[in-house]
Amino acid sequence: MSISVFGESTLQAEDKTIHTFETVELTDTYFSEGAGAGDINGDGEMDIVYGPYWFAGPDFQAKHEIRKPVPQDRNRYADNFFSWVNDFSGDGHADIFVVGFPGTPASVYENPGSDANGKEYHDSHWKQHQVIDWVSNESPQLVDIVGDERPELVCTRDGMYGFATIDWKDGLKPWTFHPVSEQIAASRFGHGLGVGDINGDGLNDILFAGGWLEQPSKSATTTRWRRHEIKFSTAYGGAEMFAYDVDGDGDNDVITSEAAHDFGLSWYEQIRDNGQITFQQHLIMGSHPAENRYGVLFSELHSVALSDIDGDGLKDIVTGKTYWSHHRQSPMWDAGAVVYWFKLERSEQGVNWIPYRAASDTGIGRQVNVVDVNHDDLPDIVLGGMKGGHVLLHRATSVSQAVWDAAQPKLYDGPKLPSLENVSRKRGPKSGGIRLASGNANLIEGEALKPEVSAGAVRSQSMSGFGGDHWSGDAQLFWTGATRGDTLTIDLPELAGSVKLEAILTCARDYGIVQFLIDDETLGDPIDLYESNVETTGRISLGEFSAAGSHRLRVQIAGANPRAKQSMMFGLDCLIIRPVND
Repeated sequence: MSISVFGESTLQAEDKTIHTFETVELTDTYFSEGAGAGDINGDGEMDIVYGPYWFAGPDFQAKHEIRKPVPQDRNRYADNFFSWVNDFSGDGHADIFVVGFPGTPASVYENPGSDANGKEYHDSHWKQHQVIDWVSNESPQLVDIVGDERPELVCTRDGMYGFATIDWKDGLKPWTFHPVSEQIAASRFGHGLGVGDINGDGLNDILFAGGWLEQPSKSATTTRWRRHEIKFSTAYGGAEMFAYDVDGDGDNDVITSEAAHDFGLSWYEQIRDNGQITFQQHLIMGSHPAENRYGVLFSELHSVALSDIDGDGLKDIVTGKTYWSHHRQSPMWDAGAVVYWFKLERSEQGVNWIPYRAASDTGIGRQVNVVDVNHDDLPDIVLGGMKGGHVLLHRATSVSQAVWDAAQPKLYDGPKLPSLENVSRKRGPKSGGIRLASGNANLIEGEALKPEVSAGAVRSQSMSGFGGDHWSGDAQLFWTGATRGDTLTIDLPELAGSVKLEAILTCARDYGIVQFLIDDETLGDPIDLYESNVETTGRISLGEFSAAGSHRLRVQIAGANPRAKQSMMFGLDCLIIRPVND
């Protein structure tokens, strides 16, 4: 077991409470991408469901098979993504609903209960009932969407958003899927899905990365819902999405991760103007420590939950790193498998999200459940994923001011990111070759350089295969694998007097926005290298500087055009250094 200690203040200054999360490992074997909780055997204790087992509360030491245990291959993906506990059969016993790999059927496993003599036989394998033949989207949710006080399965099927209703007279029979959109969703996978009331009419709407679908006042199961196009992601979408009044102004905002396998956590503020609803993004955590007030950074936020962790009446965000979610493909894939909760704080200065680490090496899967598993009125965190199954048991303890102060996250004071306020799409003349005005000029071929990089890799790349433009020497210096804030450093030759610095750079759909610096002083505005085709910028001016002595030229990744593939590549054809009076 491991313990992580974090804190928060109550309304009275003299009362200080820290929150402790004790990690209980159910198993370190990968069986499922999610885990559920409920009273399986009817003894009044909460039990945990992870993959083919249920673990009996209150200590979760005894495990019982639901079906044949088959460890899953961590280099692939599990056949069990999500698990929910509910009495679907109506016999008084808690059954288990399992959604598998996206694009496959989902089933209810029927709780066998006990025999006529009252003897429990929970250890026999449970009968499987397929209730829907195709469940897509990587964040389906079992929630009440139509206001009947019973859950429905919100998901996608055949490329359409919708939900499956259950005949509660016999929930083991096939469920009925109701499409509410046209074919606008990914046919099988897709990231980002949620349920909540956006327009304040008392009806739950469906949220997705590209907007929201408005539930009609009548015939919700038989009509298409009105589509409102809003970009709730700067990338391709994240995990579960929530409609919640973050800033306390009376309307619901949207909370979502930005990219399930990459970076980003945001809340989108709802703004109303003459009846029109728009949203403004507020980044909570990005792809660089400077993009979180406390310097917290982790990737792969493939699941998000919303719950009042500290009991202050405001809902907090619970999420973490979905360790190995795309194996070695995701950025920071080998970083710590952390779990965090972000405390929502409102003040006269606005909204603040204070991050507290709940676990260091459990990670999350595609499902995070927050539920009080031990009846102490404190929400615990139930997790399943590549690291196995875990329960994070929550404790609250009164402490001294000094202990509380020590538990608080410190404000970030590290390196900052370059501003993107004055990004320039700088382009220059293309002559098909380099012609220098005098012998005083220096032409430095990019492919001949041996720069230092803070991250990623550099190499010489032949450009002879790209016929749409011309590169000096038919080659360039090529930098890949960098993210925002990373730098490439070039030692310049010693020159006298003031000089002009020019360059020819490469543009493409997967190239980034870069900021040039001389000796850590910015040189001009950031340059956007996005183009739909592979071509050069032409000969552009980077700026002037005094060349007395030696200097270092830095190229810093500042970001990427929203239309670009977020690879943030950089290519340098050549540098041209010449006297100011040349």
